[in-house]
Amino acid sequence: RTGPAVQRCKNEQERCSYTPTRRYRALVAPGASARPAWAAGEAGANATVAVFDTGLGVGHPHFRHKEPAERINWTSEKTRADTFGHGTFIASLISGASNECPGFAPDATMLVHKVFTNEQVSYTSWFLDAFNYVLWRGDVDVLNLSVGGPDFADRPFGDKVREVVASGVAVVSAIGNDGPAWGTLNSPGDAVEVIGVGGSEARSGRVCTLSSRGAPLNAAWAPRAKPDVVAPGMGVLSGVPGSGACHPNHGTSVASPSIAGVSTLIASAARRA
Repeated sequence: RTGPAVQRCKNEQERCSYTPTRRYRALVAPGASARPAWAAGEAGANATVAVFDTGLGVGHPHFRHKEPAERINWTSEKTRADTFGHGTFIASLISGASNECPGFAPDATMLVHKVFTNEQVSYTSWFLDAFNYVLWRGDVDVLNLSVGGPDFADRPFGDKVREVVASGVAVVSAIGNDGPAWGTLNSPGDAVEVIGVGGSEARSGRVCTLSSRGAPLNAAWAPRAKPDVVAPGMGVLSGVPGSGACHPNHGTSVASPSIAGVSTLIASAARRA
């Protein structure tokens, strides 16, 4: 810890590769399941979704149909570009446009917040700045946090997440890749107020072995198990930096944006009704 800034870890990064070097039993493009909603006229146009991650480069082929409304860099890095690839993968899975690996809500207003450097470094203070900005905007429906760590005792971070939820934002977060043991939940997906997303196998739908599980924080008054929901977390296809191609990845951090994308469609439909 350095003063008020607490270094946060993204343990999903340790186990995710953004080149197709791992063999998968099956590949899946989760966003394709939203095509019936698009055919019914719902593609997220009435909702706003924010992604806190490693950023997204300008002019990415998956966002030629609709560029993100804003890209903000909260880090000490002097670029908003995403050379690491995690932010690009997540943003594209939520609202990118691709025949092979479409996002769930391609018409949604996308807000890209860079809170991790391309070396995967972040601090609580950067997250707090981004959270406060979301609160100031007042129009964000869904916030995806494909991040996780063991720092459940980071009170400033946890309190701010709860404040964002209380303002009406649906916060969706990866539950962690430390399964199958019980008691391996990552923060902030372990919070009662947050939708904690686990990963499932592409074909069977069974919970992935790597997906964390356990009782949430404050389990005494919220006696339930987490994850709250699961989504495809193995062999998931999405975008990569500087290319229109779709590459596979795995982990709960690539499961989270599926739930964020569905939540964005629901928010848009509710506002249209």
